[in-house]
Amino acid sequence: MNLWITLLFSLIICFIYSEALVRTSYGNWNIQRIGDRNTPSFLIDEPNKQFLLDGLPFRYISGSIHYFRIPRERWDERLGKVRALGFNAIQYYIPWNAHELDEGNHDFSGVLDFAEFSSLAFHKYNLWTILRIGPYICGEWENGGLPAWLLNKNVTKQRSSDPVFTREVEKWFETLLPRVKPLLRKNGGPVLMLQIENEYGSYDACDKQYLRFLRDLTRAHVGDDVLLFTTDGASEKLLNCGSVEGVFPTVDFGPTDNSKEVENNFQIQRKFAPNSPMVNSEYYPGWLVLWGQKRQDLPSIQTIIRGAQSMYSLGASMNFYMIHGGTNFGFWNGAETEAPCITSYDYDAPISEAGDITTKYLEIRKWIKGLPDWTTPPLDVPGNSPKANFGNIKMRLVHSVEKFNGMMDMRDFSDAGDCVDSEKPISFETMNHPLGLIAYQTKINSCGNLTIPSFGDFVYVYLNGKYIDTLTRRYYNLSRNSVIIEGCRNDGEDRLFLLVENQGRKTFETINDRKGILSDVFVNNEAIRFWTQCGIKLPLQDNFTYYLRRASKKNPRKFMTSNQKQGVFVGVLPVEAPADTWLDTTGWGKGIAIVNGRNIGRYWPTEGPQMTLYIPAEFLKTGENLVMMVELEGAHDACTSTSACVGNFIDHPIFHFDK
Repeated sequence: MNLWITLLFSLIICFIYSEALVRTSYGNWNIQRIGDRNTPSFLIDEPNKQFLLDGLPFRYISGSIHYFRIPRERWDERLGKVRALGFNAIQYYIPWNAHELDEGNHDFSGVLDFAEFSSLAFHKYNLWTILRIGPYICGEWENGGLPAWLLNKNVTKQRSSDPVFTREVEKWFETLLPRVKPLLRKNGGPVLMLQIENEYGSYDACDKQYLRFLRDLTRAHVGDDVLLFTTDGASEKLLNCGSVEGVFPTVDFGPTDNSKEVENNFQIQRKFAPNSPMVNSEYYPGWLVLWGQKRQDLPSIQTIIRGAQSMYSLGASMNFYMIHGGTNFGFWNGAETEAPCITSYDYDAPISEAGDITTKYLEIRKWIKGLPDWTTPPLDVPGNSPKANFGNIKMRLVHSVEKFNGMMDMRDFSDAGDCVDSEKPISFETMNHPLGLIAYQTKINSCGNLTIPSFGDFVYVYLNGKYIDTLTRRYYNLSRNSVIIEGCRNDGEDRLFLLVENQGRKTFETINDRKGILSDVFVNNEAIRFWTQCGIKLPLQDNFTYYLRRASKKNPRKFMTSNQKQGVFVGVLPVEAPADTWLDTTGWGKGIAIVNGRNIGRYWPTEGPQMTLYIPAEFLKTGENLVMMVELEGAHDACTSTSACVGNFIDHPIFHFDK
């Protein structure tokens, strides 16, 4: 008996017994009456190769938009712009590490309240949710969404059936999935289906046991009447490893002018799901950017539209990745093999980082508006938020390099409990300090060749408060693990200070990407013993009043040497009416910017291409705003005098790419 006859038979039984069991390749659905909108459900009608939403044929045009990359105050605005395009769904990941930064401490509040994000999208804008639960997400996010503390668990192979790894996933899903379950369509909510893992076929493990574990674990929590899916690149090799029985396989691919290529991509999907709808889960109107990237090769808007039209003409559903990117605030940017991702996650998406309408947006909206059979027509084009050019402010050095070197004694940067003494240096993970910076300090007996065989990622070397040089694990073709240090007093009191920066753990492929000093440190081949290391807690919120007073000081220090252009700078930004703005970091070196206690992200204008950092209006207040820049490599052209440097706030972003 084929599936269609089975479905019809179930309908007959439904009328007789008021309940029907519909069995499909992807689960079992108990439905009182197919087509009865009072019985919420989402499944695949295999005979007709289509989705059924509440029993009726359904397809979606959705956009990826990440709640965790957008200020919560802007969720409404950004979701409204997705709906105004004519889209009928959104798609997003859930980053495990953001919700469980410290093991056992879960946070689903504020900007991490994904349930509220989906509820707002659904109840105000009639946008459905396609949810990607991981546990791995990639997404150019720190460690691909996996918590750094997993590295303390002796996991042999991440994203595999390694029992140490799967045990931690079980505990996470026990916390996460009960929060997801009320949002599911079968419970009247907006979530249509759940993606397990992400592009697993591209990972070298190819562990089907692991995928079955995720499938069965998810069903144990949400039931087998919820559609699960996977996403992989459109190739048989990737789908062979990335798909698993009982889970709907989808593909991802970017824009092309070749309609035959689009057909071929979906034919590959159909080899693994012959009786299912065609779905492109990631259709790329833009792309990610790395620090130091010189060029940006993006598809034309005409190619984006032609590719989308080809998919639509075939009856496919599609998701634009990204429709709106947002910002990697704080230290949440991930890294690729060559370099870390920039702070901006603009992605050259149709809705810009600041939520602005772009030419891409207008052209996609125009295309959707011209679709005669699309049932979610675009709305009026929304307006953009106000932008402000606040001009220059003075940034005063409050911690010179010498003070920076002694900060562990002052505890200005660290709570007492964050400092650990040890015979050998210890890692970020061992310190339970997953992100940002750790300062290592010791005393040496002589100068010479300083060598650190293993570390991650950048080590800023100071001797007696004087900056020497920077060591680099790997940045494109640059790798350096030794430097000659000179200037010792040879009195046994020479202080070696190593400031180590985690650039962001790699997102793909997932490795055990540990950070900090990971080996002995040698001077002239002799290992240094006895270290103090402190996790630097940015954004220094406990010292807000102190730094505001220093920034407002009427008689600043009169003289600042070239070596003193590194350290902590503070300034006051007066604001009459808060509005979106950008901090132009041109003339600075490399570091972290903080506004009113919020870590805005990393800047690195000497490498580019990102020159400005986006500051939403919600991060500002009427009156005095404290701006802090932790400068690691040394400000130069931004320093207009020997007493202060300049912070410039403008009304637009700047990216420098080669033509």
